[in-house]
Amino acid sequence: MTKIYYLDDEALFHLDSTKKTNSLLWKVMYRRVKKNLNTKLINPLTLKEIIFSKHIGETLIYNSPMPNVMIQKGSNWYLSDDEKEYYLPISLSFSNNKIRFDLVLIEGEIDIRNVELSDDKTILKHKPMLLLKNLKVLELCFELLLDQLRNYKEDNEI
Repeated sequence: MTKIYYLDDEALFHLDSTKKTNSLLWKVMYRRVKKNLNTKLINPLTLKEIIFSKHIGETLIYNSPMPNVMIQKGSNWYLSDDEKEYYLPISLSFSNNKIRFDLVLIEGEIDIRNVELSDDKTILKHKPMLLLKNLKVLELCFELLLDQLRNYKEDNEI
């Protein structure tokens, strides 16, 4: 699966994608990640600047630690083969061949998710981002993409 799915249209924060794991340790670790998030760089405005840019399509490959970028520009509901409804939020994803980091925008809040990539076709398999080292990689990828986008805009305005 290349998109991130939610059970409903609410941010999950420290919960897993199924809302069954409500770990105190995850809650503490997620709070630490959110506290260390560079909000001057990653905030709803800069996230929207990238997602709704006219210069980026749904996918992009660029030079960074997580070279694959996927964008979900609109939120909607998805009816799966098993007749269950899932929510697809507005999101920006960075991935390589092993892991994907998602910045999900739901009602003005940014939810930071981790997805371990595999051949498993399970729709709900994401977890909260819990490690600061992953946050630093995500911030670097975001900054590189934002700089590339802003430089591209400046070059085309001349």
